[in-house]
Amino acid sequence: MTTPTYTADAVALLVYLVDGLPERADHVFAQAEAGEAVIQAPSTALAEVFYAVSRDKDVRGVQLTGTPEDARQALVANGPIALAPTTDDELLEYTSVVDGFSIHDALVVASHAARETDAVITSDGTIQDAGIETIWK
Repeated sequence: MTTPTYTADAVALLVYLVDGLPERADHVFAQAEAGEAVIQAPSTALAEVFYAVSRDKDVRGVQLTGTPEDARQALVANGPIALAPTTDDELLEYTSVVDGFSIHDALVVASHAARETDAVITSDGTIQDAGIETIWK
């Protein structure tokens, strides 16, 4: 039996940090915390999260606190997220999808496609509308 593997975007990571995920996404994160699933995040998504944390961004009515390093610890070092560094395969996928998405969405979609993950954890309707398997609600 293979371990389910997912790609998470920055919104999913930020909402996870404030404990505001909807039920389906929260279930996947709980599986990852228990070692029963893998959630990968492109380095660009993690960079977006650290940037938001550095500016005390409001997420779902909760003010982010702490430092970018605190967020890195909570997500990657001690949390359920595996870093998905950019590869040549991902860049190749990116060149084929960049016209249909924003720069950030295209990077998430390319990471998902290159790594053949089961779904993308995102609230993004553009990714959902493109027929890519997503998990959120």
